[in-house]
Amino acid sequence: MNKSSLITAKIIIAFTAFCFCFRSSAQTASVTISGQAYDKESKLPLPRLMIINKRTNNGMFADAEGKFSISALQTDTIMLSAVGFNLKKICLKDSIFKKQYFVYVPLEKLYFTLKEVSVFATRNLNEIQQDINKLGIKKTYTVQGLDGIASPITCLYERFSKFGKSKQKVAEWENEDFKRDILKDLFRLYIKHDIIDLNEEEFDAFIKYLNLSDQFMQNSTQLELIMAIKGKYESFKYRWK
Repeated sequence: MNKSSLITAKIIIAFTAFCFCFRSSAQTASVTISGQAYDKESKLPLPRLMIINKRTNNGMFADAEGKFSISALQTDTIMLSAVGFNLKKICLKDSIFKKQYFVYVPLEKLYFTLKEVSVFATRNLNEIQQDINKLGIKKTYTVQGLDGIASPITCLYERFSKFGKSKQKVAEWENEDFKRDILKDLFRLYIKHDIIDLNEEEFDAFIKYLNLSDQFMQNSTQLELIMAIKGKYESFKYRWK
């Protein structure tokens, strides 16, 4: 091998070693992964989102718009999910190294095949009012008894329930689910009496648009509640349809 070839070979070896060292150090460097998760079907953001670092088992909650920001190694696997949605994993180890990453994460709803389907009669206003009176976050909360089929991350909720702040957050989510079910029952009753005209697929978007508080629902008369929902429906119909 002549001198020129030897120098070239040394340069190639040095460059390869440099790239390897750079890649290794980059993959062990701390990075910030920010992003937003949303419902793949409706395109709506997912506010009740949990983000977990698989390596450390540390986690956090997203904000009201499903946005999050977490520090991790580039090689870490980050898991995201919400109640009623499939678990989503992201890993950026094969991406070009950057100090900050931003990702949009679509989550798919969980679907189950049931052997039989029961159809329930529309509830009356008095029955629904009884549930409205029960709205509110309980002072104490336990995740014992949570249906494991509801979400792949139920076990993570159980782990988080050991901490006061996380326990409170899960209680808030449970209350929001309860309120959502109440509103859907109201919608079905209002549709039956030609007060509003919505498809079941539009219920979640309309509930988000309504943004009704527990206090308003509990302190309003049935007529006031009807008028409030009817008024919001009119603007929703023209804005979203």
